[in-house]
Amino acid sequence: MKRIGVLLLSLVLLAFVTGCWNRRELNDLAIIMGIGIDKVDGEYMISTQIVNPGEVASKDGGGMSQSAVANYSLRASTLFEGIRKMTTLTPRQLYFSHIQVLVLGEQVAREGVKEVLDLLFRDHEVRPDFYMILAKDASAIQILSMIDPLEKIPASKLYKSLETVERIWGSIVSVQLDEFITQLLQDGVEPVLGGVGVKEKVRMGAAGGKPLQMSALLKYQGLGVFKEDKLLGWFNEEESIGYSYITSRVKGTVEEVSCREKKKIAIEIIRSKATVSGIVENGKPQIEVNIAAEGNVGEADCPIDLSNPKSMYRLEIEAEKQIKDKVQKAVRKAQKFQSDVFGFGQSIYQGNPKNWGKVERGWNQTFADLEVKTTVDVKLRRTGKVGKSFIPLMKKE
Repeated sequence: MKRIGVLLLSLVLLAFVTGCWNRRELNDLAIIMGIGIDKVDGEYMISTQIVNPGEVASKDGGGMSQSAVANYSLRASTLFEGIRKMTTLTPRQLYFSHIQVLVLGEQVAREGVKEVLDLLFRDHEVRPDFYMILAKDASAIQILSMIDPLEKIPASKLYKSLETVERIWGSIVSVQLDEFITQLLQDGVEPVLGGVGVKEKVRMGAAGGKPLQMSALLKYQGLGVFKEDKLLGWFNEEESIGYSYITSRVKGTVEEVSCREKKKIAIEIIRSKATVSGIVENGKPQIEVNIAAEGNVGEADCPIDLSNPKSMYRLEIEAEKQIKDKVQKAVRKAQKFQSDVFGFGQSIYQGNPKNWGKVERGWNQTFADLEVKTTVDVKLRRTGKVGKSFIPLMKKE
């Protein structure tokens, strides 16, 4: 009974000694949505995008309106120093748990990003599930400063657009901090990052008789190819889609098939799966890439009967050629960089670790001369509501 009494008394006393000793009020925090890092004269140019919660939540269109975000930038010799010095500019304490994107300048990426990522991965307040993006032909601070007419917060625009492009077009892949670091530590695979640049100015409408305004927009364009933590160069759009096919990241894209009179048939790829197998025979590694894709006919500007199985079969063959061409272009570009971004080395290791031990040393050079066999199998499922297009049936003068 004495032991039970002591236990109950201890529980009661614990209830009085608990408290929020390290609490921080929301009004005292500056919530960071995006970070940009550039290199200027050997120093880091650090930019933070801080959200204005009151302006984001406000639905009142009248009166004086403020920006939904505030961008603060300064230069420092180290990232940690710069973040601490940022408090000399901001009226609130910086809060990093809601970062959505990290934008890296191209010069930073070419010199190496391991020092930049070490702090972000080490800090207990930073969650490693934000997206990493490369600024292409622009600085990181420029990318974070572009206001989109449909999105109040530029960092959120970058976050949402990245996921949309990956899901619908396939030329960009989303890479989070922990995924990037995992690829840095693995043998037989190198990382890639999506690039974003500033598109030419576009016209925006205006109300109240005011003239049309001009605004610049951001556009995702290509993948940056890394060797270890340094950027080597870029995949163009076709090569980026080829990369996505090999790595089973294509969730949706469009393949155009030529037909008579320079017309096109657009095929919507709705799913794709690649199987990569690697073997070593007589000390020579070989890679086989087998891609199975399914699609629908999205647009037919040709006098072709899509209800005919032979016509569908010919379209499947042409689509397979298009996909294979993109895959081969991506492989050739990666071999030129001597960067195994597809993880072919990992495929050999997973198939037989002993074989990987035979070719691991000097793998980058081996990869540059690697024989890669590619097979593609496309199945078209649907043609829409009609088999034949109405275009050839239109009246001619």
